[in-house]
Formats: sequence, C-alpha cells, structure tokens
Amino acid sequence: MDAMQENLGLVAEETLDPPDWADVQALSHRVIDDAVDYLRDVRDRPVWREMPADVREAFAAPLPRSPAPLAAVYGEVSRTVMSYPMGNTHPRFWSWYMGSSNFTGALGDFLAAIQGSNLGGGNHAAGLMDSQVVNWCKQMLGFPASAGGTLVSGGSMANIIGLTVARNVKAGIDVREHGVAAIEKPLRFYGSEQIHSCHRKAMEALGLGNRALRRIPTDSGLRIDIAALRAAITEDRAAGFKPACVIGTAGTVNTGAIDDLQALAKLAHEEGLWFHVDGCIGAL
Repeated sequence: MDAMQENLGLVAEETLDPPDWADVQALSHRVIDDAVDYLRDVRDRPVWREMPADVREAFAAPLPRSPAPLAAVYGEVSRTVMSYPMGNTHPRFWSWYMGSSNFTGALGDFLAAIQGSNLGGGNHAAGLMDSQVVNWCKQMLGFPASAGGTLVSGGSMANIIGLTVARNVKAGIDVREHGVAAIEKPLRFYGSEQIHSCHRKAMEALGLGNRALRRIPTDSGLRIDIAALRAAITEDRAAGFKPACVIGTAGTVNTGAIDDLQALAKLAHEEGLWFHVDGCIGAL
C-alpha cells in the first residue's frame, strides 16, 4: 500500500495474480513437460492400478484453512490424481467404448481457460471461432448452409439439447410458452436397449418422465430391431400416445454397435417422427 492509499484509509488491493510470475512460468514448463511424458509413455504403464489406502485417505482430508504454494498443490495432484487415472487414455482400455485424450485438445482447453471469454455474446474472436467450428462441422456432415448448431460441454449435454428440440417440435404446442403440462398426448421417444443413460436422464430433465423413453430390443448385432420399433410405434398410437422421436446410435458405449441409420431415417420420415442421432462415438 502506498502513502496516498494509507492516508485515505484504503485497504490494499487484492489480486489473484501470482506473487512471482517467473515462478509460475517455471512451473508451467514443468507441467507441460510432465503432460507430454504422461501421454507419450502411456503404453508403458498399466491400464489401471489400485489406489493405496494412504493415497485414498488424502481425498478425505479436511478443508484447508490457509493457502498453499502452487508448486506444492501441483505436486499433490501429480501424486494422488495423475498417477491413478480411470484408464481410458490407454490403448488397451476395453471396459467401455469411450473417448481418450490428446495433447492438442488439452492445449486448446488451456488457451480457452486463459482467455476466459464468455460466448453468450459480444464482439470478440472466440465467438467468431465458435461459429466457424460449427460451420466446418456442417460441411463435414453435408448439412446445408442454413443449418444451425452449437458447441456444448460434452455428449450428454449435446443429446439433451437435441432431444429438447425434438420435444419442442413434436409437442404440438409452444412448450417454451405453455410448458409440458399443456401437451395434449403423452410423447413417446424410442431407442434401443443399448442407448446411453443420458437419454433416460434427458426425459426426466425435460419433464416427460423416464417412461416416455421406450427401449426397443436389438438384433444379433446389438443394433435396434427395426421391425420391433415399427410395432412399438403402432402399439403406442393405438394406446393414445404420440410417437415423437426415434433415437439412432452411431456407436454404442458398450460395444460400438451402429444402428441402421438409413433405415431409421426412412422409418422416421414415414411415421412423421423426429430423427435424432447420438453420434458421440461414431458420427464422424
């Protein structure tokens, strides 16, 4: 605090800046070096290993009451977290069909966090880049220039947003204005027994209830059974439900099975259903 601040009775300005930028720079180089080693040498490590009791106990430690040096925090994270991963970055991880990690993506996350731009609006480069990536995705998928899209936090959120669109389009009312209670007939969504659990959670979050999602048996290749799906749609219409959406999966999380998307698209068109594709694993 300088003399003028002291004379005016002002408190010292608080900041989240590190006390020594040189120390932060040195630690950053160390973190990057460790990260490169971590990904480069992944094949030399076990896919997974049991966490010792003393390491597990570290996660039950009480709330710290004082700050710690950043280097010490990183050392603790390296010892207790980075050494015991789930294993999905390893090429021999076969528990589920899951995404991995890559250094390029990690650097992108780092730079995004450094800039910290809010994409809710404003005239800035990050917003333009967001739109550019969406436009590139449209080109890769063969979508028309008039198509829209958005980047979200991950696959589960992408499916929830997509199914929200399906609900709003097929509800027969303005759901945003009147709410789901005003929907005349209960909506039905259809997906195979192999679909990801986020679709069930989406039904709950959208106010439709878990029972709005009807799970259809699969064939010998663990793909949705088209004949069984068609029969279920007919049955639900007769029972007073409104078939609204069929969910096709481009790569299930359990086995990587891909539904017959062309057949599903044809069926959805014939039955007047919204066609949603969960492409988190195999869309591209």
